[in-house]
Amino acid sequence: MRREIIVSVIVLGWLSLPVFCWASDPFWTDYFEAETFSTQTGGNKASSEYFPYIGNGYLEMGGQGATVTWDSITVPKAGTYTLILKYANNTEHELPCDLKVNGVFIKNIPFGEFKKNWHVPRPEATEYTPETVGWAKYWNARVMVDLNAGNNTVELTATSEKGGPHIDNIAVSTAIREPPAPVIHVKDHGAVGDGSTDNTEAIANAIAACPSGGSVVFDEGIYMTGSVTLKADVTLWVSENAVIRAVKDNDKIQTYPEGSFQGEYITRYFLFGNEVDNLTITGGGTIDLNTTERIPGRANTRRPAILGWANSKNVRVTNVDLIQGDFWAFVPQKSDHVIIDGINLFNINKDGITPIDCHDISITNSVISSGDDAMCPKSYDPSKGIDKLVVKNLTINYTKWKGFKYGGSTKGDFTNSIIEDVAMVHTHSGLALYAMSGCNVTNIKFNRIKMNNVQTPFFIVRDAAASTDTPGMRDIHISNFEVRNVYGQEGSSIQGTERDGEVYPIRNIYLTNVSVKDFKGGLKTVPGTPQEFPGRYPETTVFGNFPAWGYFIRHAENVVFHHVTHSVAPADARQDVVLEDVVSFEEVK
Repeated sequence: MRREIIVSVIVLGWLSLPVFCWASDPFWTDYFEAETFSTQTGGNKASSEYFPYIGNGYLEMGGQGATVTWDSITVPKAGTYTLILKYANNTEHELPCDLKVNGVFIKNIPFGEFKKNWHVPRPEATEYTPETVGWAKYWNARVMVDLNAGNNTVELTATSEKGGPHIDNIAVSTAIREPPAPVIHVKDHGAVGDGSTDNTEAIANAIAACPSGGSVVFDEGIYMTGSVTLKADVTLWVSENAVIRAVKDNDKIQTYPEGSFQGEYITRYFLFGNEVDNLTITGGGTIDLNTTERIPGRANTRRPAILGWANSKNVRVTNVDLIQGDFWAFVPQKSDHVIIDGINLFNINKDGITPIDCHDISITNSVISSGDDAMCPKSYDPSKGIDKLVVKNLTINYTKWKGFKYGGSTKGDFTNSIIEDVAMVHTHSGLALYAMSGCNVTNIKFNRIKMNNVQTPFFIVRDAAASTDTPGMRDIHISNFEVRNVYGQEGSSIQGTERDGEVYPIRNIYLTNVSVKDFKGGLKTVPGTPQEFPGRYPETTVFGNFPAWGYFIRHAENVVFHHVTHSVAPADARQDVVLEDVVSFEEVK
Protein backbone atom coordinates (compact mmCIF):
# COMPACT_ATOMS: atom_id res chain seq x y z
CA MET A 1 0.00 0.00 0.00
CA ARG A 2 1.34 3.42 -0.92
CA ARG A 3 0.35 6.73 0.65
CA GLU A 4 1.45 9.67 -1.48
CA ILE A 5 1.94 12.86 0.51
CA ILE A 6 2.88 15.93 -1.46
CA VAL A 7 2.50 16.26 -5.20
CA SER A 8 1.35 19.61 -6.61
CA VAL A 9 -1.81 19.89 -4.50
CA ILE A 10 -3.29 17.69 -1.81
CA VAL A 11 -7.06 17.55 -2.25
CA LEU A 12 -8.94 16.20 0.73
CA GLY A 13 -12.51 17.03 -0.18
CA TRP A 14 -13.09 19.59 2.53
CA LEU A 15 -9.48 20.78 2.54
CA SER A 16 -7.03 21.61 -0.25
CA LEU A 17 -3.39 22.22 0.67
CA PRO A 18 -0.75 23.75 -1.63
CA VAL A 19 2.56 22.13 -2.43
CA PHE A 20 5.33 22.80 0.08
CA CYS A 21 8.22 23.78 -2.16
CA TRP A 22 9.93 26.63 -3.87
CA ALA A 23 10.01 26.62 -7.65
CA SER A 24 13.69 25.85 -8.15
CA ASP A 25 13.73 22.85 -5.80
CA PRO A 26 10.35 21.08 -5.44
CA PHE A 27 9.89 18.53 -2.69
CA TRP A 28 8.06 15.24 -3.10
CA THR A 29 7.61 12.29 -0.77
CA ASP A 30 5.65 9.07 -0.60
CA TYR A 31 5.63 6.00 1.63
CA PHE A 32 4.91 2.31 1.16
CA GLU A 33 3.79 -0.24 3.73
CA ALA A 34 6.52 -2.83 4.32
CA GLU A 35 4.07 -5.66 5.10
CA THR A 36 2.86 -5.57 1.48
CA PHE A 37 6.13 -6.96 0.07
CA SER A 38 6.26 -8.64 -3.33
CA THR A 39 8.39 -11.73 -2.68
CA GLN A 40 10.35 -13.25 0.18
CA THR A 41 12.54 -16.21 1.09
CA GLY A 42 13.82 -17.31 4.47
CA GLY A 43 10.86 -16.81 6.79
CA ASN A 44 9.99 -13.13 6.45
CA LYS A 45 6.34 -12.45 7.24
CA ALA A 46 3.75 -9.74 7.57
CA SER A 47 2.77 -9.33 11.22
CA SER A 48 0.58 -7.21 13.48
CA GLU A 49 1.60 -8.69 16.84
CA TYR A 50 3.31 -5.62 18.25
CA PHE A 51 0.97 -2.63 18.24
CA PRO A 52 0.95 0.20 17.19
CA TYR A 53 2.27 0.55 13.68
CA ILE A 54 1.32 2.59 10.63
CA GLY A 55 -0.84 0.82 8.08
CA ASN A 56 -2.04 -2.75 8.64
CA GLY A 57 1.10 -4.16 10.22
CA TYR A 58 4.82 -4.46 9.57
CA LEU A 59 7.40 -6.78 8.08
CA GLU A 60 9.05 -9.19 10.51
CA MET A 61 12.29 -10.31 8.91
CA GLY A 62 13.56 -13.85 9.22
CA GLY A 63 17.00 -15.21 10.06
CA GLN A 64 20.35 -14.91 8.33
CA GLY A 65 19.94 -14.97 4.56
CA ALA A 66 16.25 -14.04 4.65
CA THR A 67 15.47 -11.83 1.65
CA VAL A 68 12.45 -9.64 1.00
CA THR A 69 11.62 -7.63 -2.12
CA TRP A 70 9.30 -4.72 -2.87
CA ASP A 71 8.82 -4.17 -6.61
CA SER A 72 6.42 -1.21 -6.60
CA ILE A 73 8.44 1.60 -5.05
CA THR A 74 7.15 4.27 -7.42
CA VAL A 75 8.50 7.77 -8.02
CA PRO A 76 7.33 10.40 -10.54
CA LYS A 77 10.68 10.99 -12.23
CA ALA A 78 14.22 9.67 -12.29
CA GLY A 79 16.61 11.22 -9.80
CA THR A 80 18.23 11.10 -6.39
CA TYR A 81 16.02 10.15 -3.46
CA THR A 82 16.37 9.36 0.20
CA LEU A 83 15.14 5.89 1.08
CA ILE A 84 13.82 6.02 4.66
CA LEU A 85 13.29 2.64 6.33
CA LYS A 86 11.36 2.87 9.59
CA TYR A 87 12.49 -0.11 11.67
CA ALA A 88 12.23 -1.66 15.13
CA ASN A 89 15.07 -3.45 16.91
CA ASN A 90 14.31 -4.54 20.47
CA THR A 91 17.58 -6.40 20.91
CA GLU A 92 20.94 -5.28 22.26
CA HIS A 93 22.81 -5.71 19.00
CA GLU A 94 22.68 -4.64 15.38
CA LEU A 95 20.50 -6.50 12.87
CA PRO A 96 22.32 -5.65 9.62
CA CYS A 97 20.92 -6.15 6.13
CA ASP A 98 22.28 -5.73 2.63
CA LEU A 99 20.30 -3.25 0.54
CA LYS A 100 19.89 -3.58 -3.22
CA VAL A 101 17.98 -1.16 -5.44
CA ASN A 102 17.00 -2.31 -8.93
CA GLY A 103 19.41 -5.22 -8.54
CA VAL A 104 22.42 -3.07 -7.60
CA PHE A 105 24.06 -3.43 -4.17
CA ILE A 106 23.95 -0.10 -2.32
CA LYS A 107 25.28 -0.77 1.20
CA ASN A 108 24.95 -2.83 4.36
CA ILE A 109 22.56 -1.06 6.75
CA PRO A 110 23.37 -1.78 10.43
CA PHE A 111 19.82 -1.32 11.83
CA GLY A 112 21.18 -0.55 15.28
CA GLU A 113 19.36 -0.97 18.58
CA PHE A 114 16.98 1.75 19.67
CA LYS A 115 18.09 4.27 22.27
CA LYS A 116 17.09 3.29 25.79
CA ASN A 117 14.62 5.47 27.63
CA TRP A 118 16.08 7.30 30.60
CA HIS A 119 12.99 7.76 32.76
CA VAL A 120 10.42 5.66 34.61
CA PRO A 121 7.76 4.41 32.16
CA ARG A 122 4.13 5.43 32.34
CA PRO A 123 1.80 3.03 34.19
CA GLU A 124 1.38 -0.11 32.17
CA ALA A 125 -2.07 -1.24 31.09
CA THR A 126 -3.33 -4.81 30.90
CA GLU A 127 -1.39 -7.06 28.51
CA TYR A 128 1.22 -4.35 27.99
CA THR A 129 4.69 -5.75 28.58
CA PRO A 130 8.21 -4.34 28.28
CA GLU A 131 8.73 -6.52 25.21
CA THR A 132 5.76 -4.99 23.40
CA VAL A 133 7.02 -1.52 24.36
CA GLY A 134 10.34 -2.16 22.67
CA TRP A 135 9.11 -3.81 19.48
CA ALA A 136 6.55 -1.03 19.00
CA LYS A 137 9.27 1.64 18.93
CA TYR A 138 10.83 2.67 15.66
CA TRP A 139 13.80 4.56 14.26
CA ASN A 140 14.64 5.74 10.74
CA ALA A 141 17.52 4.35 8.71
CA ARG A 142 18.24 6.58 5.70
CA VAL A 143 20.09 5.82 2.48
CA MET A 144 20.68 8.01 -0.59
CA VAL A 145 19.73 6.17 -3.80
CA ASP A 146 19.13 6.85 -7.50
CA LEU A 147 15.70 5.73 -8.73
CA ASN A 148 14.10 5.35 -12.13
CA ALA A 149 10.85 7.03 -13.09
CA GLY A 150 7.97 4.66 -12.32
CA ASN A 151 8.42 1.37 -10.47
CA ASN A 152 11.64 0.44 -8.66
CA THR A 153 12.68 -2.71 -6.80
CA VAL A 154 14.07 -2.58 -3.27
CA GLU A 155 15.56 -5.69 -1.68
CA LEU A 156 16.80 -6.41 1.86
CA THR A 157 18.80 -9.48 2.93
CA ALA A 158 19.58 -10.21 6.59
CA THR A 159 23.33 -10.75 7.00
CA SER A 160 23.55 -11.52 10.72
CA GLU A 161 22.88 -14.83 12.43
CA LYS A 162 20.45 -12.82 14.59
CA GLY A 163 18.32 -12.07 11.53
CA GLY A 164 16.82 -8.76 10.47
CA PRO A 165 14.67 -6.07 12.11
CA HIS A 166 10.97 -5.28 11.83
CA ILE A 167 10.18 -2.74 9.09
CA ASP A 168 7.04 -0.61 9.42
CA ASN A 169 7.26 1.26 6.13
CA ILE A 170 9.58 2.57 3.45
CA ALA A 171 9.44 6.26 2.58
CA VAL A 172 10.98 7.89 -0.48
CA SER A 173 11.76 11.61 -0.56
CA THR A 174 13.48 13.86 -3.06
CA ALA A 175 17.02 14.58 -1.94
CA ILE A 176 20.14 16.54 -2.73
CA ARG A 177 22.90 14.15 -3.85
CA GLU A 178 25.74 16.38 -2.65
CA PRO A 179 26.24 19.77 -0.99
CA PRO A 180 25.49 22.65 -3.40
CA ALA A 181 28.60 24.56 -4.49
CA PRO A 182 30.51 26.51 -3.45
CA VAL A 183 31.38 24.17 -0.59
CA ILE A 184 32.99 25.38 2.64
CA HIS A 185 34.39 22.61 4.86
CA VAL A 186 34.53 23.50 8.54
CA LYS A 187 37.84 21.62 8.79
CA ASP A 188 39.35 24.13 6.36
CA HIS A 189 38.61 26.83 8.93
CA GLY A 190 40.29 24.98 11.78
CA ALA A 191 37.51 22.72 13.06
CA VAL A 192 38.64 19.35 14.42
CA GLY A 193 36.18 16.47 14.68
CA ASP A 194 37.94 14.71 17.54
CA GLY A 195 35.17 14.92 20.15
CA SER A 196 37.12 17.23 22.45
CA THR A 197 38.31 20.39 20.64
CA ASP A 198 36.03 23.42 21.06
CA ASN A 199 35.20 24.42 17.48
CA THR A 200 32.85 27.34 18.21
CA GLU A 201 34.98 29.98 16.50
CA ALA A 202 36.01 27.79 13.57
CA ILE A 203 32.39 26.87 12.75
CA ALA A 204 31.30 30.51 12.97
CA ASN A 205 34.11 31.48 10.61
CA ALA A 206 33.12 28.78 8.11
CA ILE A 207 29.49 29.94 8.08
CA ALA A 208 30.56 33.57 7.68
CA ALA A 209 32.75 32.59 4.72
CA CYS A 210 29.98 30.71 2.90
CA PRO A 211 28.45 32.72 0.02
CA SER A 212 24.75 32.73 -0.81
CA GLY A 213 23.65 29.40 -2.27
CA GLY A 214 26.66 27.51 -0.93
CA SER A 215 27.14 24.80 1.67
CA VAL A 216 28.88 24.49 5.01
CA VAL A 217 30.00 20.86 5.35
CA PHE A 218 30.75 18.80 8.44
CA ASP A 219 32.67 15.71 7.36
CA GLU A 220 32.77 12.56 9.48
CA GLY A 221 33.74 13.30 13.09
CA ILE A 222 32.43 14.70 16.37
CA TYR A 223 32.55 18.50 16.42
CA MET A 224 32.26 20.02 19.88
CA THR A 225 30.92 23.56 19.85
CA GLY A 226 28.93 26.25 21.57
CA SER A 227 25.90 27.77 19.86
CA VAL A 228 25.85 27.85 16.06
CA THR A 229 24.20 30.91 14.47
CA LEU A 230 22.57 29.94 11.18
CA LYS A 231 22.52 31.97 7.98
CA ALA A 232 20.07 32.52 5.09
CA ASP A 233 20.57 30.94 1.65
CA VAL A 234 22.96 28.29 2.96
CA THR A 235 22.90 24.49 3.20
CA LEU A 236 24.25 23.12 6.48
CA TRP A 237 25.43 19.66 5.44
CA VAL A 238 25.96 17.33 8.40
CA SER A 239 27.44 14.24 6.77
CA GLU A 240 26.57 10.70 7.74
CA ASN A 241 28.71 9.82 10.79
CA ALA A 242 29.21 13.52 11.55
CA VAL A 243 27.98 14.86 14.90
CA ILE A 244 27.62 18.50 15.94
CA ARG A 245 27.75 18.18 19.73
CA ALA A 246 27.32 20.87 22.36
CA VAL A 247 30.13 21.58 24.79
CA LYS A 248 29.25 21.17 28.45
CA ASP A 249 29.97 24.85 29.18
CA ASN A 250 26.46 26.34 29.34
CA ASP A 251 27.90 29.86 29.03
CA LYS A 252 28.70 29.03 25.40
CA ILE A 253 25.04 28.36 24.63
CA GLN A 254 23.80 31.73 23.42
CA THR A 255 20.70 33.74 24.21
CA TYR A 256 18.83 34.80 21.07
CA PRO A 257 16.26 37.57 21.74
CA GLU A 258 14.58 36.90 18.37
CA GLY A 259 13.82 33.37 19.55
CA SER A 260 12.11 34.32 22.80
CA PHE A 261 8.37 34.44 23.39
CA GLN A 262 5.86 34.68 26.23
CA GLY A 263 8.05 36.82 28.45
CA GLU A 264 11.34 35.19 27.43
CA TYR A 265 10.06 31.71 28.22
CA ILE A 266 12.82 30.24 26.12
CA THR A 267 15.81 32.19 24.88
CA ARG A 268 18.72 29.76 24.50
CA TYR A 269 19.32 27.64 21.42
CA PHE A 270 22.11 25.34 20.30
CA LEU A 271 21.46 26.07 16.61
CA PHE A 272 19.40 29.16 15.78
CA GLY A 273 18.82 31.64 12.99
CA ASN A 274 16.66 34.72 12.53
CA GLU A 275 15.48 35.67 9.03
CA VAL A 276 17.17 32.65 7.49
CA ASP A 277 15.18 32.30 4.27
CA ASN A 278 16.13 29.34 2.05
CA LEU A 279 18.07 27.55 4.80
CA THR A 280 18.54 23.79 4.42
CA ILE A 281 19.87 21.41 7.08
CA THR A 282 20.51 17.88 5.80
CA GLY A 283 23.18 15.27 5.17
CA GLY A 284 22.36 12.24 7.35
CA GLY A 285 24.28 13.24 10.49
CA THR A 286 23.43 14.15 14.08
CA ILE A 287 22.90 17.35 16.07
CA ASP A 288 23.46 16.52 19.74
CA LEU A 289 22.79 18.92 22.63
CA ASN A 290 24.69 16.47 24.83
CA THR A 291 22.25 16.36 27.77
CA THR A 292 22.62 13.04 29.56
CA GLU A 293 20.23 13.46 32.49
CA ARG A 294 16.95 15.12 33.29
CA ILE A 295 17.31 18.66 34.63
CA PRO A 296 15.09 19.22 37.69
CA GLY A 297 12.93 22.26 38.37
CA ARG A 298 11.88 25.15 36.16
CA ALA A 299 15.00 26.45 34.51
CA ASN A 300 13.57 27.87 31.29
CA THR A 301 16.09 30.66 30.84
CA ARG A 302 19.07 28.32 31.01
CA ARG A 303 17.69 25.26 29.22
CA PRO A 304 18.33 25.52 25.48
CA ALA A 305 16.47 24.09 22.51
CA ILE A 306 18.43 21.94 20.09
CA LEU A 307 17.31 23.72 16.91
CA GLY A 308 15.13 26.69 16.06
CA TRP A 309 14.66 29.68 13.80
CA ALA A 310 12.30 32.64 13.48
CA ASN A 311 10.86 35.00 10.85
CA SER A 312 11.89 32.87 7.89
CA LYS A 313 10.59 31.33 4.67
CA ASN A 314 11.49 28.20 2.73
CA VAL A 315 13.36 26.32 5.44
CA ARG A 316 14.02 22.62 5.07
CA VAL A 317 15.33 20.12 7.66
CA THR A 318 15.73 16.58 6.37
CA ASN A 319 17.65 13.40 7.15
CA VAL A 320 19.25 14.41 10.43
CA ASP A 321 18.97 13.19 14.02
CA LEU A 322 18.24 15.65 16.83
CA ILE A 323 19.13 14.11 20.17
CA GLN A 324 19.69 14.72 23.89
CA GLY A 325 17.83 18.01 24.30
CA ASP A 326 17.46 20.08 27.47
CA PHE A 327 14.14 21.75 26.72
CA TRP A 328 11.78 22.02 23.76
CA ALA A 329 13.88 20.23 21.18
CA PHE A 330 12.88 21.68 17.81
CA VAL A 331 11.20 25.11 17.60
CA PRO A 332 10.39 26.66 14.19
CA GLN A 333 8.81 30.08 14.84
CA LYS A 334 6.88 32.64 12.80
CA SER A 335 7.91 31.01 9.53
CA ASP A 336 6.21 29.94 6.30
CA HIS A 337 6.88 27.10 3.86
CA VAL A 338 8.73 24.71 6.16
CA ILE A 339 9.61 21.10 5.29
CA ILE A 340 10.70 18.62 7.97
CA ASP A 341 11.28 15.10 6.66
CA GLY A 342 13.02 11.91 7.67
CA ILE A 343 14.26 13.05 11.08
CA ASN A 344 14.80 11.08 14.27
CA LEU A 345 14.26 13.11 17.44
CA PHE A 346 15.24 11.83 20.88
CA ASN A 347 14.77 14.43 23.61
CA ILE A 348 15.77 13.92 27.22
CA ASN A 349 13.67 16.82 28.51
CA LYS A 350 10.40 18.45 27.44
CA ASP A 351 8.70 18.67 24.02
CA GLY A 352 9.68 17.16 20.69
CA ILE A 353 8.62 19.37 17.75
CA THR A 354 6.95 22.69 18.62
CA PRO A 355 5.96 24.76 15.57
CA ILE A 356 4.98 28.27 16.72
CA ASP A 357 2.93 30.58 14.49
CA CYS A 358 3.89 28.82 11.26
CA HIS A 359 2.00 28.54 7.96
CA ASP A 360 2.47 25.87 5.30
CA ILE A 361 4.55 23.42 7.31
CA SER A 362 4.90 19.71 6.59
CA ILE A 363 6.34 17.11 8.97
CA THR A 364 6.70 13.72 7.34
CA ASN A 365 8.36 10.31 7.74
CA SER A 366 9.74 11.10 11.18
CA VAL A 367 10.16 9.60 14.65
CA ILE A 368 9.86 11.35 18.03
CA SER A 369 10.70 10.30 21.58
CA SER A 370 10.35 13.08 24.13
CA GLY A 371 10.19 13.84 27.82
CA ASP A 372 7.01 15.92 27.42
CA ASP A 373 4.55 16.55 24.56
CA ALA A 374 5.80 14.91 21.38
CA MET A 375 4.08 17.20 18.84
CA CYS A 376 2.88 20.54 20.19
CA PRO A 377 1.92 23.31 17.74
CA LYS A 378 1.47 26.64 19.54
CA SER A 379 0.60 30.26 18.85
CA TYR A 380 1.69 33.38 20.73
CA ASP A 381 0.78 35.87 17.98
CA PRO A 382 -2.96 36.66 17.52
CA SER A 383 -2.27 37.76 13.93
CA LYS A 384 -0.48 34.56 12.92
CA GLY A 385 -1.48 31.19 14.37
CA ILE A 386 -1.02 27.79 12.73
CA ASP A 387 -2.37 27.24 9.21
CA LYS A 388 -1.92 24.40 6.72
CA LEU A 389 0.03 22.05 8.97
CA VAL A 390 0.51 18.61 7.42
CA VAL A 391 1.81 15.74 9.56
CA LYS A 392 2.09 12.30 7.96
CA ASN A 393 3.87 9.04 8.70
CA LEU A 394 4.90 10.03 12.21
CA THR A 395 5.85 7.55 14.93
CA ILE A 396 5.80 8.68 18.56
CA ASN A 397 7.78 6.19 20.62
CA TYR A 398 7.31 7.67 24.03
CA THR A 399 6.27 10.84 25.78
CA LYS A 400 5.78 11.66 29.41
CA TRP A 401 2.71 13.71 28.51
CA LYS A 402 0.70 14.28 25.31
CA GLY A 403 1.29 12.42 22.08
CA PHE A 404 -0.21 15.16 19.93
CA LYS A 405 -1.18 18.38 21.74
CA TYR A 406 -2.79 20.84 19.39
CA GLY A 407 -3.08 24.30 20.90
CA GLY A 408 -1.42 24.41 24.32
CA SER A 409 -0.97 28.13 23.69
CA THR A 410 -3.56 29.53 21.30
CA LYS A 411 -3.33 33.29 20.84
CA GLY A 412 -3.77 32.90 17.07
CA ASP A 413 -6.11 30.62 15.12
CA PHE A 414 -5.42 26.97 14.23
CA THR A 415 -6.87 26.17 10.81
CA ASN A 416 -6.88 23.94 7.72
CA SER A 417 -4.58 21.13 8.81
CA ILE A 418 -4.29 17.37 8.48
CA ILE A 419 -2.61 14.85 10.78
CA GLU A 420 -2.58 11.40 9.23
CA ASP A 421 -0.86 8.04 9.67
CA VAL A 422 0.46 8.45 13.21
CA ALA A 423 1.40 5.65 15.62
CA MET A 424 1.99 6.49 19.27
CA VAL A 425 2.90 4.28 22.18
CA HIS A 426 3.32 4.88 25.91
CA THR A 427 1.80 8.37 26.25
CA HIS A 428 -0.44 10.32 28.64
CA SER A 429 -3.21 11.85 26.50
CA GLY A 430 -3.09 10.57 22.95
CA LEU A 431 -4.82 13.50 21.27
CA ALA A 432 -5.30 16.78 23.16
CA LEU A 433 -7.07 19.52 21.21
CA TYR A 434 -7.57 22.95 22.79
CA ALA A 435 -9.11 26.30 21.86
CA MET A 436 -7.91 28.71 24.52
CA SER A 437 -7.58 32.52 24.67
CA GLY A 438 -10.59 33.10 22.42
CA CYS A 439 -8.93 31.65 19.32
CA ASN A 440 -10.54 29.58 16.57
CA VAL A 441 -9.67 25.94 15.92
CA THR A 442 -11.36 24.98 12.66
CA ASN A 443 -11.04 22.57 9.74
CA ILE A 444 -8.71 20.05 11.37
CA LYS A 445 -8.55 16.42 10.25
CA PHE A 446 -7.02 13.52 12.20
CA ASN A 447 -6.99 10.28 10.22
CA ARG A 448 -5.52 6.79 10.62
CA ILE A 449 -4.13 7.17 14.13
CA LYS A 450 -3.11 4.24 16.33
CA MET A 451 -2.41 4.45 20.08
CA ASN A 452 -1.27 1.93 22.68
CA ASN A 453 -0.95 2.43 26.43
CA VAL A 454 -2.48 5.89 26.83
CA GLN A 455 -4.03 7.42 29.93
CA THR A 456 -6.87 8.86 27.85
CA PRO A 457 -7.32 8.76 24.06
CA PHE A 458 -9.05 12.15 23.63
CA PHE A 459 -9.11 15.38 25.60
CA ILE A 460 -10.87 18.10 23.60
CA VAL A 461 -11.85 21.39 25.23
CA ARG A 462 -12.86 24.91 24.25
CA ASP A 463 -12.41 27.85 26.62
CA ALA A 464 -14.52 31.02 26.76
CA ALA A 465 -14.06 33.80 24.17
CA ALA A 466 -14.80 37.49 23.82
CA SER A 467 -18.13 36.57 22.21
CA THR A 468 -20.30 33.47 22.04
CA ASP A 469 -20.46 34.11 18.27
CA THR A 470 -16.73 33.43 17.93
CA PRO A 471 -16.36 30.18 15.95
CA GLY A 472 -14.18 28.74 18.70
CA MET A 473 -13.76 25.06 17.87
CA ARG A 474 -15.63 23.50 14.98
CA ASP A 475 -15.31 21.18 12.00
CA ILE A 476 -13.05 18.62 13.64
CA HIS A 477 -12.81 15.27 11.84
CA ILE A 478 -11.45 12.26 13.76
CA SER A 479 -11.46 9.10 11.67
CA ASN A 480 -9.96 5.62 11.57
CA PHE A 481 -8.57 5.57 15.11
CA GLU A 482 -7.55 2.36 16.85
CA VAL A 483 -6.74 2.60 20.55
CA ARG A 484 -5.66 -0.22 22.86
CA ASN A 485 -4.87 -0.39 26.56
CA VAL A 486 -6.17 2.78 28.20
CA TYR A 487 -4.68 2.92 31.70
CA GLY A 488 -6.49 5.97 33.15
CA GLN A 489 -10.01 5.75 34.61
CA GLU A 490 -11.13 9.29 33.77
CA GLY A 491 -12.48 8.57 30.27
CA SER A 492 -12.34 10.96 27.31
CA SER A 493 -14.08 14.30 26.92
CA ILE A 494 -15.37 16.67 24.24
CA GLN A 495 -16.33 19.95 25.91
CA GLY A 496 -17.24 23.55 25.39
CA THR A 497 -17.41 25.92 28.37
CA GLU A 498 -19.99 27.82 30.36
CA ARG A 499 -18.75 30.91 32.16
CA ASP A 500 -20.65 33.77 33.81
CA GLY A 501 -23.91 32.45 32.42
CA GLU A 502 -22.71 32.32 28.80
CA VAL A 503 -22.16 29.07 26.89
CA TYR A 504 -19.27 28.72 24.43
CA PRO A 505 -20.06 25.51 22.54
CA ILE A 506 -17.92 23.20 20.49
CA ARG A 507 -19.48 22.48 17.08
CA ASN A 508 -19.40 19.95 14.26
CA ILE A 509 -17.32 17.17 15.76
CA TYR A 510 -17.20 14.00 13.66
CA LEU A 511 -15.85 10.66 14.91
CA THR A 512 -15.82 7.94 12.25
CA ASN A 513 -14.48 4.39 12.58
CA VAL A 514 -13.03 4.91 16.05
CA SER A 515 -12.29 1.83 18.16
CA VAL A 516 -11.09 1.83 21.79
CA LYS A 517 -10.29 -1.49 23.50
CA ASP A 518 -10.38 -1.14 26.44
CA PHE A 519 -11.22 1.98 28.37
CA LYS A 520 -10.24 1.38 31.98
CA GLY A 521 -13.17 0.84 34.31
CA GLY A 522 -13.46 -0.32 37.90
CA LEU A 523 -15.42 2.59 39.41
CA LYS A 524 -18.17 1.38 41.76
CA THR A 525 -20.06 4.69 41.81
CA VAL A 526 -20.77 7.34 39.19
CA PRO A 527 -18.90 10.63 39.76
CA GLY A 528 -20.91 13.83 39.83
CA THR A 529 -20.91 16.38 37.03
CA PRO A 530 -17.40 17.83 36.78
CA GLN A 531 -16.72 21.51 37.19
CA GLU A 532 -16.75 23.79 34.19
CA PHE A 533 -13.38 24.45 32.65
CA PRO A 534 -11.88 27.13 34.94
CA GLY A 535 -9.66 28.82 32.36
CA ARG A 536 -6.38 27.53 33.73
CA TYR A 537 -3.82 25.58 31.74
CA PRO A 538 -5.79 22.66 30.27
CA GLU A 539 -5.09 19.23 31.70
CA THR A 540 -7.30 16.21 32.28
CA THR A 541 -6.50 16.51 36.00
CA VAL A 542 -8.68 19.66 36.11
CA PHE A 543 -11.82 17.51 35.95
CA GLY A 544 -11.00 14.23 37.66
CA ASN A 545 -12.97 11.17 36.57
CA PHE A 546 -15.81 11.91 34.17
CA PRO A 547 -19.33 10.46 34.65
CA ALA A 548 -18.77 8.34 31.51
CA TRP A 549 -16.15 5.63 31.17
CA GLY A 550 -15.96 6.38 27.44
CA TYR A 551 -17.00 9.86 26.28
CA PHE A 552 -18.29 12.81 28.31
CA ILE A 553 -19.72 15.41 25.90
CA ARG A 554 -20.81 18.83 27.17
CA HIS A 555 -21.79 22.18 25.62
CA ALA A 556 -21.66 20.85 22.08
CA GLU A 557 -23.62 21.18 18.84
CA ASN A 558 -23.76 18.58 16.09
CA VAL A 559 -21.62 15.71 17.35
CA VAL A 560 -21.67 12.67 15.06
CA PHE A 561 -20.44 9.17 16.00
CA HIS A 562 -20.30 6.81 12.98
CA HIS A 563 -19.06 3.31 13.70
CA VAL A 564 -17.58 4.29 17.05
CA THR A 565 -16.98 1.18 19.15
CA HIS A 566 -15.54 0.80 22.63
CA SER A 567 -15.31 -1.57 25.55
CA VAL A 568 -14.42 -1.26 29.23
CA ALA A 569 -12.50 -3.50 31.62
CA PRO A 570 -13.09 -4.19 34.41
CA ALA A 571 -16.82 -3.50 34.71
CA ASP A 572 -17.75 0.06 35.61
CA ALA A 573 -20.78 1.79 37.17
CA ARG A 574 -20.76 4.56 34.56
CA GLN A 575 -22.36 4.66 31.12
CA ASP A 576 -20.22 4.63 28.00
CA VAL A 577 -21.43 8.01 26.69
CA VAL A 578 -22.89 10.87 28.75
CA LEU A 579 -24.34 14.00 27.14
CA GLU A 580 -24.86 17.32 28.90
CA ASP A 581 -26.17 20.37 27.04
CA VAL A 582 -25.67 18.77 23.64
CA VAL A 583 -27.72 19.93 20.66
CA SER A 584 -27.92 17.18 18.00
CA PHE A 585 -26.00 14.02 18.77
CA GLU A 586 -26.10 11.32 16.08
CA GLU A 587 -24.80 7.82 16.68
CA VAL A 588 -24.67 5.17 13.95
CA LYS A 589 -23.25 1.80 14.93
